Formats: sequence, structure tokens, C-alpha cells
Amino acid sequence: MRSRWLMTLFASIPIIAAALALQSCGGVGGPQTDTGGLPSVTQQFLALLGVDQKSATYIGADACAGCHGGKSPDDPIYAHWKDTVHAEKGVTCERCHGPGSAHQAAPSKENILTFPKATSPIVCAQCHGPTHDQYNFSAHVKLIASPVDSGVTNPGQSRSSACMSCHSGLFRNMVNDKGKVLADLQDDEIRWIAENTLTSAPHSATCVTCHNPHSKTGNLTDDGKEVMLRKKNFNTDTTDVAPGTTAQQFTNFDHGCAQCHNGRGTNPADSRLQASTSRPSMHDSNQYNMLMGFGGVEGSGPVQRNTAHANAPGQCTKCHMPDSRHSFTVSFDKGCAPCHTAADAAARTGQVKSEVLGLLTSLRGRMEAWAAANLGDADFWDYTSLIQAEGKTPPNQANVPIEIKRARHNYYFIIRSGDYGVHNAPYAKHLVTVANTNLDALNAPRPAAPKMSAEQQLRVIEEHRKKANQAEMNLPEDN
Repeated sequence: MRSRWLMTLFASIPIIAAALALQSCGGVGGPQTDTGGLPSVTQQFLALLGVDQKSATYIGADACAGCHGGKSPDDPIYAHWKDTVHAEKGVTCERCHGPGSAHQAAPSKENILTFPKATSPIVCAQCHGPTHDQYNFSAHVKLIASPVDSGVTNPGQSRSSACMSCHSGLFRNMVNDKGKVLADLQDDEIRWIAENTLTSAPHSATCVTCHNPHSKTGNLTDDGKEVMLRKKNFNTDTTDVAPGTTAQQFTNFDHGCAQCHNGRGTNPADSRLQASTSRPSMHDSNQYNMLMGFGGVEGSGPVQRNTAHANAPGQCTKCHMPDSRHSFTVSFDKGCAPCHTAADAAARTGQVKSEVLGLLTSLRGRMEAWAAANLGDADFWDYTSLIQAEGKTPPNQANVPIEIKRARHNYYFIIRSGDYGVHNAPYAKHLVTVANTNLDALNAPRPAAPKMSAEQQLRVIEEHRKKANQAEMNLPEDN
């Protein structure tokens, strides 16, 4: 197979092909021959190189040490790289950044592959082909353009939003990994990152979002491997994503998955529920909050905060990355073993989702019945932006009692996690119970549950989730 890659390489650009043939890979497999009609990975990598670099020659990693050797504390890349498995296997600077002779002669960002194009997963796919193929099936390969586009058309507006922190892999590498947020940047910096996110690096997350190709990090996998993870893959300290935390904290949380998959400081305190009434305060990503069991209105009784899932080795990666699968999809035969057989996992998942969907449907029915009887419209229990989306004028929120505000917070907290109890069934059920207790205090009626299957209930509730997402895209960060 490798000979076929080199034949393609030689046929396209002879000079670079000859040089690349000398570069050691050392990964788990290079470009795949079956690309589904897409260009080969090798051709795609060559396309990333600038015009001057395409005629350059290779000079060896030691030549890079003069400027990047670690003599300056601001640029110790070469010194760190020397300690990595990349260096051990001969994956040198030029394997990822392209031939360096032109850059050595006249250092410029135009004649070496660097940010933003160096963050392309194509760079890693030269050696990690099968992993790249899996990544292409994941949601991380996609781009949610709207939050990024706002940085191009109106950079100042972006200052009120942390969207780019998670919807731009480029932004995360260039800003969040340095402990910064949007507020730390000038408008021209925001514009540059936004424009390049839309063009040169159009991914929500890439390989380098999670891995640092230049350094050993000490953040090991659950089986003890050093794969240069930028963040921990197991962290039970929820301080930086606790209710009320700021964007500076929750976008820099030390967890590979939960750095983005958290509820952005969603706060269930009554004072916050009274003040923030335009939309749900949690983002559509509070999976870590649900897994660990925090962020909902919990009432005064005992809380079973989490399950064994919260303390499983690897936490998220235990189920979503079995065998290092980078599509991040769960399969019952792999992700749930050895705790569950595939049949047991499938049955439990179906049962939990069906039960929680039923509870959510009934809860929403109670809130609608209360709103119809007390405010004259079944939609008036909801957040103002979601009522406006129906073409209606929302009621004065002072006329919406705190019990409704608590109940709707818990309703959206569960549906915006998107797992419907699978991550943490006890906590999800507890939040529904607390919501119903609050509705009991209002003597909210309990209408007969609609006769719908679990699939029908899911479709209806997913539509509510979609509307909450749309409302979030069209409003400032919080109000």
C-alpha cells in the first residue's frame, strides 16, 4: 500500500516526492487508497503548501533548532519535540511543516506550513490515516459557521460571546490554550481567526485541539499511554465549570472533552433564574454537567449526584472512544464493555431514555396547562425568546412564578444534554421530581399524558431543543 502512496506522490510533484520518500512516518498507517472519491491525503497535504515552499528542499530537524531550539523561553518547540514519540520515530519538523530550505533562507510565515493551515487534520493524516478516516465521520469535522461569521462581519459583537472558543478549533489552539478568551483580543485578531476558521481551518475541533504534536504533556490515556494530550481525560474537580463560573474559566477547563462539553457556567440559583429569562442559561453541551450531576435546581432533599459512569477510567473516552476510536460514536459491544454486555447496554439505554422522555413530556404538559390557565396561553411558561419564535408577545416575567422558572430550567437542562438519562439517570430523574414538586406548589394540573411512542416523544422534544439552539444563536451571550 505504501508503494502506491509514493507512486501518487512521484507522479504529482517529483521534487517533493523524492524528499518525502526519505521522511520517516512511524505512525499507525498513512494515507488510505480508498478515499471515497476525495483527493488522496498526500495530494491534500501538498495543496496546503505555499508556492515558495513547493520548490523548497528538506534541511533536517537540526536546522530548525537554531531559531526554535529552546534557547528562548518563548519558543522551546524543538527542545520539547526531542522528548516526544514523534522524535523517537523520526517524525521531524518538516514532516508536518513541509520542506524548510526557503524558510531557512528567508524566514517568513509565507514559506513554511504554519498556523492556520498547520492545524489541518490532513497534516496528521499522513501517518495516522485510519484515525483520520474515523475523524471524518465525527461531528468535530464540521463547522458551525454563524458564531465565527459574526467575528468577520462585526468583530465587536463577538466580544459578548464565547462561541468561537468551542466552535473554532483554530481559536482554541491560538487563544484558549494560552489561557485567553475573546475579550483579550483586538478586533483585527478576532477577524483574522474568524476568517481563517471559515476558510483555512474549517473545523470545530482538529487533532491538535486535543493533542500537542510538539510536547509530552503527562496527560495519559486511561490505559497509561502518553499521546501528548493537551488536557486530562479524567477530572472530577468541577470547580472551573461550577454554576456561575465565567467564560475565562469554563472555556479553559482541564478536561479533553469537557473543555467544550460543559454547560458554560449555567446557574440554577433563584436570583439567576429571576434575572436571566430570555433563554436557557446552559449551552447545548452540558454533557459533563449531567455526567457529574451538577447545575440543575436540586431542591432541599438528598441527591444521588452521579453513577459509576462519572468515575469510569477515561470518563467520556471510556464509552465514546473505545479502542481509541476517533469517530466518537458509542457501540454497545465496545464502549460499554466490560461493565455491560451489548444486549444489556442496549436494553438499559432504551429503557432509561423511554422513561426520561415520558417524564419530560409529562413535565412540559404540566407547565403548558398551568400557563394556559394562569397566563392565557400554553406557551407562556417558556423563555421569552422561545415564545417570540412562535410569533407571540411574552408575558411580563414578573408574572411567571419562581416555581415555573425552576421547572423550566430543569426541563432544558436535561434536554440540552441530549442523552435523556443515559449519562446519569438518577440525576435526570431527580431534576424532574424537583420540577414537579415546584409545580405541585402551584397546584398545576396533571393532564393525561399524550399517547405517543418514545420515538414520537423524542421528535417533539428534539424540536424544543432545536428552537433553544436557534434562540441562542440570535441573542447576545446572556440577558
